[in-house]
Amino acid sequence: MKRYVFKRILLILPLLLVLSFIIFFMLRLNGTDAVLSYLTASGIAPTDSAIKNAREILGLNKPILAQYLAWLNGAISLDFGVSFITGRDVFSDMIYYFLNSLKIIALGLFFTIFVSLLLGVLSAIFKDKFIDFAVRFISFIGVCVPNFWLGFILISIFSLKFELLPPFGAGSFLHLLMPAFAISFMSIAINARLIRANMLENLNSRHVLYAKMRSVSGARILFSHVLKNALIPIITALGMHFGELLGAAIVVENVFAYPGVGTYIINAVVSNDYPVILAFMLLMAVVFILSNLIIDLIYALIDPRIRLGYK
Repeated sequence: MKRYVFKRILLILPLLLVLSFIIFFMLRLNGTDAVLSYLTASGIAPTDSAIKNAREILGLNKPILAQYLAWLNGAISLDFGVSFITGRDVFSDMIYYFLNSLKIIALGLFFTIFVSLLLGVLSAIFKDKFIDFAVRFISFIGVCVPNFWLGFILISIFSLKFELLPPFGAGSFLHLLMPAFAISFMSIAINARLIRANMLENLNSRHVLYAKMRSVSGARILFSHVLKNALIPIITALGMHFGELLGAAIVVENVFAYPGVGTYIINAVVSNDYPVILAFMLLMAVVFILSNLIIDLIYALIDPRIRLGYK
């Protein structure tokens, strides 16, 4: 087990190096020019001399490979440079906005786990009854409704009509509820159907039949024999759900005017702010890699067969 974890951690560094190389060159060769955005933000007319001076200031007059090596040298010590537009330190701003987004993502993940588990279990227990049809209908709607459109619907109902929740901004727990539900609704729908299917499969398995023959109580069969085994693939899916929530937050945060990493990166993309975009892409890569590693380890702790395979 320890050897497996050590190997996975060692692979992170070369993977990030390759990703940074690809992202850096794609940004430089995509046909956009950050110099014009820099001059516009600075209130300077884009004359030939101003463009030339701006390229020297931003370091864009050097060969692309030299620019990458200079950036990599700073990135090793977590120095991702300064924003072309705001002039602020990229790493400090990225951490600040990401921690704000993490509040929404954590609450969205809680909604995904708790609500989908409740709906999936009820749907499996009451198979082909009204509750089952209702859960399946909700799941169908959940995978069809875009999260940003759901955000507008939530604002119109809970903020404009009933005035229960604040529509925009941040500051309290109430500001997190609607964005968190909006980003998690699709994951809830997918997870509920997956839990239902896995529970029905385990309910018809041999070990459940043998437990019934031994007169084991229904509650113990449900929680110890059925739900525990049904959760193993669900835990694996949580790694993907975390990525879905993170991607959805980038869009939904703009709907609710929430000061998270989504608002930050969209402004950077619009203004061709290369340092911010590159730091964001690497941050997302680290988050995805670490979340998948954590899910694999939890999977191994739950399933003894995985632990034996590692050994």
